[in-house]
Amino acid sequence: MVRSFSDADSADRSMPSGAPESLAPPETLAASADRAASDDHPSDVTTLSALGAQLNATLTWDALVKEIIAACVQLGNASSASLLLPDEHNAMLYIAAAHNLSAQVVAETRVALGAGVTGWVAEQRKPVLLVGPLDTARYPHAFPKPESIGSSICIPLTFSTNGTETATTIGVLDLGRGIHSAPFSDQDLELIQAFGKLAAVALHNARHFRRMQRQTLQLQNLVEINRDLIATLDIDRLLRSVVDRAVELLRCQSGSVLLTDDETQELVFRVAVGPAGRRLIGTRLPPGAGIAGVILKEGKPLIVNDAKTDPRHYAAVDANTTLTTQSLLGVPLMAKETVIGVIEVMNKIDGTPFTDEDKDLLVAFAMQGAIALENARLYSDLKKSFTDTVRIIANAVEARDPYTAGHTNRVTHVALETAKELGWSREQIETLEVGALLHDVGKIGVRDLVLQKPGLLTEDEYAEMKRHPIVGAQMLEGVGALRPMLPYILYHQERYDGKGYPFGLAGKEIPTEGRLLAVVDTFDAMTSDRPYRKGLAIETAIAEIKRNRGTQFDPDVVDALLRVHANGHLILPEEKM
Repeated sequence: MVRSFSDADSADRSMPSGAPESLAPPETLAASADRAASDDHPSDVTTLSALGAQLNATLTWDALVKEIIAACVQLGNASSASLLLPDEHNAMLYIAAAHNLSAQVVAETRVALGAGVTGWVAEQRKPVLLVGPLDTARYPHAFPKPESIGSSICIPLTFSTNGTETATTIGVLDLGRGIHSAPFSDQDLELIQAFGKLAAVALHNARHFRRMQRQTLQLQNLVEINRDLIATLDIDRLLRSVVDRAVELLRCQSGSVLLTDDETQELVFRVAVGPAGRRLIGTRLPPGAGIAGVILKEGKPLIVNDAKTDPRHYAAVDANTTLTTQSLLGVPLMAKETVIGVIEVMNKIDGTPFTDEDKDLLVAFAMQGAIALENARLYSDLKKSFTDTVRIIANAVEARDPYTAGHTNRVTHVALETAKELGWSREQIETLEVGALLHDVGKIGVRDLVLQKPGLLTEDEYAEMKRHPIVGAQMLEGVGALRPMLPYILYHQERYDGKGYPFGLAGKEIPTEGRLLAVVDTFDAMTSDRPYRKGLAIETAIAEIKRNRGTQFDPDVVDALLRVHANGHLILPEEKM
């Protein structure tokens, strides 16, 4: 037996005429319960009023949908129940919460509007009471074993923001009883319909509350990302921050940023969070491959809520992780109207599909990511220009002394490798690079006859040479951008035992910058040819450095240099060829 009811029976009357388009007032729930339940059944009125108050107090979405299902099972003495909600496009229904249905059924069920009983109820906004064995063709979606269901109730959840407007379907409640239970009655249907009105109002309120909460969190996260943009230019850290916040706010299992390799046109995973995310970093996608490749080509966001059946999905990526992509939302990263990469998130934790609202949020995060990339590029270009200028100055100084050709570049290379072994920060290493390039700039003040003398220096000539750290510091101290580099210039000739120059500082009195460069500068001097001697072999020089560990040289710096040697990084890459 099948019974359906008129639109009038199923129309939502829970909002009074002229109510604002916002949260439904608490009294609406109680009034709806009183009107919907028969005066002949005061216990129903009491139960519905209590449930209405409980639902009204619950604005957390996940808790609310579970409460709605639990209340349905209790009111209808149902063996199975599901709450289905329309997707963002109102084209498909998905299960938001269920009782006695498998996780697989909940995750995979999608019902087209108008398809089967549930789709028909959603489209027509009319309830249906079915008694007798269910027809699988009409009821294909929710029950793994339709033949075990003896009766079912399926009602639309409708809501109107204005009593004079046509109500819209915001969900469907589907209840089933086993074949060994008494079938649902008209009274059961009326009771469930009455509860449905309460549930519809509560869902509207919770959805509105969730939207406001989400917008607040979105604004908060964007403010925090902007703060990060100002605080650091570490591109990996910034992109990680963007992806972390997107994954958290959209409640996804994983997320990533892929950037274009300009030479190969491949997409390369730059940042990845989630299961086995580290394994993905550096993974390359062939040009145009995968959903990310489509987004890169078309320059438009893309929602894929069934990746398994989508031919564009590049399944090879899943093979490198413990994650199977069920759904994916991707957005292009744009810089000056050019797509330079893709940010994507995968698999909502609750199994729900991605929506246009999710897309808009990820677009906002993508804009921040693009700004971070552009800022980093501009900074990198500026830094390269600055470093190139410094290198030109250093080479000009070096050109005056034909016996030290390449000294500055070699010292800079070994100093950078040693600093990495010491665990220096990115900022410290960037300062070191410029400081090492300029460490001998004070030799501009040394006469050519002294600088280019092929033999040993006289006492006066040596005194002139020893002034070059002070001369160099005096030259640059008025340049604000170069002040952080002054310790490299001023203290690189100091010795750990206090026998160096220009100040004769000892031990920790010597700034760290000077202690590092003193070791590296001496090592290169020992291994370089001079007019009066041949340069030492690397192993001989290393042995000499070790012998003077703790006397002439800082022991920590010596140990770091030895690790650089052990790793084979003492020689410039071009000199290894």
